[in-house]
Amino acid sequence: MRVGADGIHWSNRAEFFVVPLDNYGFFEREVGEVSIGGEGEAAPSYKVGKPSKIFIVHLLCLLGEKAEHLDPRRKRQLRQRVWMRANSIRGDGAKFNLLDAIRGTLYSATPHVTSPTDRSDFEALAQSFLFHAAYNLDASARIGMHPLLDGPHIPRMRHRADVSLDAPRQIYDAELVQHYLMGVGAEIPLLEYLSYYHITEHFFRKVFDDDLTEQVKRIVVDPSFSIKRPRDIQKVIKKVDGAMKGRREDGGGNEKRSLEIVIERFIDVDRLIADLNSLDSSLVDRYRTVEVAFAKAGKVDLEAKDWQAERAKLASRIYAIRNSLVHAKEGTLPKYAPFSHDVDLRLEIPLVRFIAEQVIISNGRLS
Repeated sequence: MRVGADGIHWSNRAEFFVVPLDNYGFFEREVGEVSIGGEGEAAPSYKVGKPSKIFIVHLLCLLGEKAEHLDPRRKRQLRQRVWMRANSIRGDGAKFNLLDAIRGTLYSATPHVTSPTDRSDFEALAQSFLFHAAYNLDASARIGMHPLLDGPHIPRMRHRADVSLDAPRQIYDAELVQHYLMGVGAEIPLLEYLSYYHITEHFFRKVFDDDLTEQVKRIVVDPSFSIKRPRDIQKVIKKVDGAMKGRREDGGGNEKRSLEIVIERFIDVDRLIADLNSLDSSLVDRYRTVEVAFAKAGKVDLEAKDWQAERAKLASRIYAIRNSLVHAKEGTLPKYAPFSHDVDLRLEIPLVRFIAEQVIISNGRLS
């Protein structure tokens, strides 16, 4: 028998944790408790239902190993649910069994895959079953750690007890607001990250054109410049040609430089640091010391004295993560693996969210 964060594997069967990806209760409501036999003597069979007792024991062992990392709120909720379930069992006059009480409190089901012969590809079989069920039922779940084992998350909201909601004093761009609302409401980290990134992307063409205009202006107003000298005119042409090289008709191209200009123009780094610290005091240090492996995104020191150099690194980190999320081609480029990299991606979301917020606020107008 082999155990792991995704489930338990035997030589001829396996049972997995699954995480619903919709609001409908994938297994409980759409699939229910079912047994599906395979077609053919050697074909695997599938069963979906409440976790087995040995699976509950495995879950309890994992919870014990991760006890110091568990979200206190989740632990408190689990204790309350087990206590209520235990009282219900006693009230019915049934013999009390702790494992049965825990099974009754878990709002999840597990897929079991059984094979007539020994095999080692049970995860692939379970993934295929999830695709088959999603294709036919239009509901989805994934193999992954039980939410209780997923560790503490960065809070999705500020929860400021000292702030009361009042009327806005600015009018904000409706398109940017729509992207922001999509990010706040997103359940999938990839969608959340890209929603906030789109807010910075909205200004890429404008800030890039403004920056290029300023560069050309500095050349032509310099006292050494003369419109009578062809080499001086050629200098301007080379500057524009170099900047526009690779630029697409939709204004794309030179995105990393455009992102850096957006950060330079709209972002107050002291406010960014304060926002990050108010959410989680470890984030600023994480960005300074930890690279994002799945994107090969480098470190950035938001508190560095040379902010101009770090601003370029910040743009590079955000842009590298964006590229890994949107490029899925086979090859040597780093890319994001759905679900597998979600823990690391979630820790990058506060950075891009707070930048997006400042961009929206900076471009608001008085109401």
